[in-house]
Amino acid sequence: MQGRLEVSSSSRSDSTTAPTAQDTSASDPKGLARNARPGVVTLFPRSEDSAPDTWQVGQSLTVGRSRTAGVRLADARVSGVHAALEARSDGVFVRDMESRHGSFVNGALVPTAGATAEYGSVLRFGDTLLLVVDQVERYRSRPRRADGARLGLSQQMLAGPTLAQVWDEAARVAQLRDPVLILGESGSGKECLARLLHAARAQSGPSGPFVGINVAAIPESLFEAELFGHERGAFTGAAMARTGAFRDAGNGVLFLDEVGDLRADVQAKLLRAIDLRCVRPLGANREVPVEARIVTATSRDLRAAGEAGSFRLDLYYRLSGIVIRVPPLRERRDEIVLLALASLREQAPELCLSTDAAERLVLAQWEGNARHLRNVITHAVGRTLGSGRQELRALDLPDLAPFRDSSDALTVERIQAAMAQSGGIASHAARALGVSRTTLYTAFRRLNIDRGR
Repeated sequence: MQGRLEVSSSSRSDSTTAPTAQDTSASDPKGLARNARPGVVTLFPRSEDSAPDTWQVGQSLTVGRSRTAGVRLADARVSGVHAALEARSDGVFVRDMESRHGSFVNGALVPTAGATAEYGSVLRFGDTLLLVVDQVERYRSRPRRADGARLGLSQQMLAGPTLAQVWDEAARVAQLRDPVLILGESGSGKECLARLLHAARAQSGPSGPFVGINVAAIPESLFEAELFGHERGAFTGAAMARTGAFRDAGNGVLFLDEVGDLRADVQAKLLRAIDLRCVRPLGANREVPVEARIVTATSRDLRAAGEAGSFRLDLYYRLSGIVIRVPPLRERRDEIVLLALASLREQAPELCLSTDAAERLVLAQWEGNARHLRNVITHAVGRTLGSGRQELRALDLPDLAPFRDSSDALTVERIQAAMAQSGGIASHAARALGVSRTTLYTAFRRLNIDRGR
């Protein structure tokens, strides 16, 4: 059995920077990790094509419009000295400096005593959104782009530093012969990664085509014919011979998506084809050699499925010669606004994105990842254009993580945050909270909150 090379990326373990003399425990009274370079990165507003503004956070860093502020923001809703930031072992401690519009961590108002924003948290000061990161240097570069049309995809692909690292790993293993298993949630970009691997393989010399098959979509009766091919007359309806996906790929890449959904008997046939590097078309009396690089993808845990008996462990070991994990979009929050802006530009370039909408987008969980995000923007564009407005607002977005329609689900902090972000307009705050105005007014009375407008 061949050894496996595992390639992974996450937003928390992403440092390749060697520690310096300043990274000693003696100079680290707050217990920061030896390789940590905590900081904040601009999420919104920002340009699609330029590197974000970044600031490293140390013992004390002020945020505001003042020229003396360490994080100087050209934002009319930010106070001269708005907040103070301090690096901690688990993130950044935020203290509001009695600002006019408050400071927020992941949508919650920062209390008087301050609050800790863990790595990956979103800060809001006025109309500016910042991301708390543990390796600020990684974000000091422009977003990476891949030409979707050249890859055979319908849209341009974009990557921040976390996903770009995964793209680079795919390029580095492109010339190897080992099968590649790509793991990731639905819509996270697994096929894009497979196509990037094929493109990198083709750059170094002659290569066959990219052939992609969603094995979950193939009827059971046609599976072998689709992959291995068939002779004319091999079965009813086989009026002419077919080469099948293995031979169609030549010496290129055969991408099998949703491989975890293969039934047991087909798993055995796929294993044999990969091991022997040959297939037998239906109706043929001899085997045909194949050369394609096998790349598979799944959102399932194949190792656990193998131990449970629903997936062959020997096939898992054969497919996982190289394992690449694609992190979900919620772990790549720096990309969310960029993807939203790119989708907005494609669909309705005359529209702009509001801060409230951008904040809701970056705080969503995105179970469907980038595909889900594009669908949400499409829905919101329709509502915005229908209203005659030029700005896509939070109220135009569908429910992304709705609260229960009960006043018991609302807290003083949540209501105060929603009211502050909606400019004190209760109807807008209710929509942002995912409750009716009646429910919000009930919570005002129960919690003794001045409802304002």
